[in-house]
Amino acid sequence: MISDGLGGTMPVAASSALLAVLLLSCACVACGGATASITVRPAKVIGPVNTLILGSNMLAYQGSRELYGNRGSGIWDPERRRSVPEMARFARDCGLSVSRWPGGCGTHRYLWKKTVGPLADRPKQQFGLPEFLRNCVDIGAMPILTLSAFVCPPQDAADIVEYLNAPNDGRNPNGGRDWAALRAADGHPAPWGVVWFEFGNESDHGDHKGHRLTPQQYAAKFLAVRKAMKAVDPRIKLGVVLENTSTGGVGPWTRTVLRDTARDLDFAIHHCYLPRYYRKDGVPPARELFEIALAGDAQIADTYRQLNALVRKTTGRDDVRWAITEFNGHFVQSKPVPYRHCLGNALVNAEIIRTLMQPEHRVALANHWQFANEYWGSVRGDKPPYVTRPNYHVFALYHQHFGHTLVAADVACGTYDTDGGYGVLPRSGEPAEFLLHADNLLPKQPWQLEPVSHARHRIEGDVLAVEFDGTKDVNYFHAEKRMPARPLTGYRLTGWVKTDALTTANGAAFQIGDGRGWVATRSCSVAPSVSGTSDWTKTQTDYVSLRDTKDLVVMARRLEGHGVVKGKAWYRDVQVRRFRPKSYGAAPYLTVNASTSRDGKTTYLMIVNKNLREPVACALSVAGRPVGAARAWTLTGPGPEATNEREPLTVTVRELGAAVADGKAAATLPPCSLTAVELR
Repeated sequence: MISDGLGGTMPVAASSALLAVLLLSCACVACGGATASITVRPAKVIGPVNTLILGSNMLAYQGSRELYGNRGSGIWDPERRRSVPEMARFARDCGLSVSRWPGGCGTHRYLWKKTVGPLADRPKQQFGLPEFLRNCVDIGAMPILTLSAFVCPPQDAADIVEYLNAPNDGRNPNGGRDWAALRAADGHPAPWGVVWFEFGNESDHGDHKGHRLTPQQYAAKFLAVRKAMKAVDPRIKLGVVLENTSTGGVGPWTRTVLRDTARDLDFAIHHCYLPRYYRKDGVPPARELFEIALAGDAQIADTYRQLNALVRKTTGRDDVRWAITEFNGHFVQSKPVPYRHCLGNALVNAEIIRTLMQPEHRVALANHWQFANEYWGSVRGDKPPYVTRPNYHVFALYHQHFGHTLVAADVACGTYDTDGGYGVLPRSGEPAEFLLHADNLLPKQPWQLEPVSHARHRIEGDVLAVEFDGTKDVNYFHAEKRMPARPLTGYRLTGWVKTDALTTANGAAFQIGDGRGWVATRSCSVAPSVSGTSDWTKTQTDYVSLRDTKDLVVMARRLEGHGVVKGKAWYRDVQVRRFRPKSYGAAPYLTVNASTSRDGKTTYLMIVNKNLREPVACALSVAGRPVGAARAWTLTGPGPEATNEREPLTVTVRELGAAVADGKAAATLPPCSLTAVELR
């Protein structure tokens, strides 16, 4: 529960004298972040508010899992053949605007034709394509459908467009089965008019069954599938899958796919996961961890600036928009608490939403990962009482308390420094550009080889050669080099990899990390991998050492978990150079997303308070006109690690006192909070 010390007690009708004192104190910016001022500038219009950023993912994995195949992870009632009313209400109340199906890596070998037609013919897929689309109608969401890049050939892609969008008039444009007639038999005679499709999900990493596409193969398949789909309905849009980047450089997959599809791609797909935290020992403490996590917003924004520049350079186009079909903080652990469901991660998601909503990034739509149940769901439960987790309330606040037009806001507040980590770059002082030093710091030394099962490795001159025998899913880390290192320092690894018939969903790569190893520190960086048959390919990755790092280990790698591996790989010319990371300067305690109503009479603010220890007293004003009334609602809890897993109302939204006098407003923002403010 929120104590009075968190700042939720100021009465709306505070006296003018008390408010004047508060406003005077707010005009002074304290280094500790205890006071602040925000001035909204409605005349500086940034662009329209894109509510399609507030999408989510619905899961419908195929197979024997009842929760997914028949119940859509809890949103569908197969017995009554309807959306679960409570879940539909939750979706409407949080403004779920774009619904993605069938969700994630379950798409890799997903056969959509098994999800349509009579229910008696699909007893394990009662939540199929027609049911998903009915759920979209029930919650008022636009659908985006993910087609498999592995098992959906051009004919199947054309057929799904016919099923969805062709009139039921007997024309049957593809021949064979009359898919529009089947749609009508499934209960929807009129076309659905679906526009948005993805060609694959994270297709660069393979299908987890041992199958992998080269970027050239993926691009060729994309072009053939797009042509077949457009022949049925030219209005559809098909997007290309690029690598997920936020912590390093762009790999050969992204560059090749953009080059080969430059004229034809309708939009580009990226997944935003930052930070990336896997530790299970509570290190660092939650407040320190989320100070790091919440400093990643500038890095995410810069990632999209760089990606847009890459698209422009590679394709010559400025009209390519993005679908960020998965985003979240990537917290993969359960102890001391599941951070993916905590208040701190809800604020991380609020920062991602604010960033993606900025028109400069050209984001068309976005989908949070994900809506109901499973590992990441923002709503938990297959029957009442349901639990809404902190992430859910971020979307509800945006839906219920945000406006029509984005406008500028000036923020004066304290700042904090962080050493970074878990993919987030350090932040302190003034902004600075990236600087790469010239000297190779990796000592001249041979690879140190350890025995390895189901593979053979040897040194051939200056080259490490590895041959996998095709019997096991080998986790190869048995060749390494070591070097001394400084703490909190950037290191860029570059090296060359060549492969011959390396038939695996995860290829040959380099890794650099803390010398104590991944198990001890959960700290390393892996370069993009190379598979199939390739000539020498340069790869690189960046790594920032931990605060107590003394040495680094460089490894020749092939990551397990993606199927049996067979074939050969060679590694050579690995080098490590020190760099000064690009610095975005010290992190401000407050970030603000500001908007106005359609008629301009109401101003809306979404304020994240990243001071995780103290409340921040804040003066609020609107340039050019006085504030006559103010209301505020805040999402907060006892601390960044707080969850609703045991006590469902530990983290929730409560109205926050906001006082008005002399044309200005004031509120005290609780520590670790997202506050929605309406000024009239």
